Amino acid sequence: MRLNGTTVGANASITGNACCRTKGLWSRLRLNSLIPIALGACVLLPATSSALQAKEISMQDNQGQNSSNAAGTKLPDGVFPPMKGYTNQELATAACQSVDKVFKENNIDPTLARESLFDLFNHLTAAYQANDVDYQISTWYQKPYNDPSARTESVKAMAKEFNALTIRAAGDALIKSPLGNLSRDFQRSYLQSAGLGVQNLIETLNKPGT
Repeated sequence: MRLNGTTVGANASITGNACCRTKGLWSRLRLNSLIPIALGACVLLPATSSALQAKEISMQDNQGQNSSNAAGTKLPDGVFPPMKGYTNQELATAACQSVDKVFKENNIDPTLARESLFDLFNHLTAAYQANDVDYQISTWYQKPYNDPSARTESVKAMAKEFNALTIRAAGDALIKSPLGNLSRDFQRSYLQSAGLGVQNLIETLNKPGT
């Protein structure tokens, strides 16, 4: 599924030219109706990962946070900066917390678990930054809607799309991981838990009081 046929996907690095990044963001983001596209069945890649405390994860690579306006660059009209609780780092943390439970349930070696989870966090953050996920969530949630139900549907659509993106990025992280030698059931649980961790976080936007 894609938002309005395409994801924001600015390819500039975080330390690159903020002006060019903002133009790239705006050129890909069209603030009209969300075009619903049916999600195909996701093929789960062989994978696996492990345990890390949420505080440790959220503290890592904070300098990598995707934020054009942090450097004082004015965002185009209609584009909203990332919201607290839904930044790329916080999305990656939610996925890692979910995967951490799978590792603990399967008694994964703590050292291997810790290293794998840091690697997962880095892969997810890079994937989210490449697609400006935190900007997409903020913009699609806060843009004006004539029909309030359209906002709810936008949130549901984003939750499913970024679940799928998370699964792909998590699979990439585990291709060369020793955890990839474990059972397919374990790998499937790992990938599904990562995707659902992000999906569940995004879906909290539809809960009263959010």
